[in-house]
Amino acid sequence: MAVPAVAQSGAELADKEVTVDGDTESVYLEVTNTSGDNLNYTVYGISDGLSTEVEAGSISSADENDTARQTFAVDSEKYDSYRVLVTEDASDSDEESADSIEIGTTVNQASGGGVFAGVGGGGLFTPRNILIGLVVIGGAYVAGFLDPLKNALEG
Repeated sequence: MAVPAVAQSGAELADKEVTVDGDTESVYLEVTNTSGDNLNYTVYGISDGLSTEVEAGSISSADENDTARQTFAVDSEKYDSYRVLVTEDASDSDEESADSIEIGTTVNQASGGGVFAGVGGGGLFTPRNILIGLVVIGGAYVAGFLDPLKNALEG
């Protein structure tokens, strides 16, 4: 969710809750083209409707066409969701802003593992790779590239 954000002193720029599960690797916060000053963020873990602050800090992407990204590890056994709140720095008199603020999750990528990863996994011997190998061998046989091998096996 990208949200243009401009606010008054100490005001809320973004507030989003994201659900996590065993496949969630992290929660991220991305800001693009901030006004030059840091934006403050607070991350809350939420379980059974109760929220607990798990991290707080500041983030800035002051350079033109610059995006800053902050990731937060999740504990899906402890929390059902995380809430990220981004606010302007209330300690000064100017207004902080950002062209966009995005909050979301990244998930673990399933890893195949080994040479024989099975159907749907990574690895060398996947159904797709076996099919490609058979097509290549069939083409080589038809083109005559395997004649020396065929002759050696026959006699």
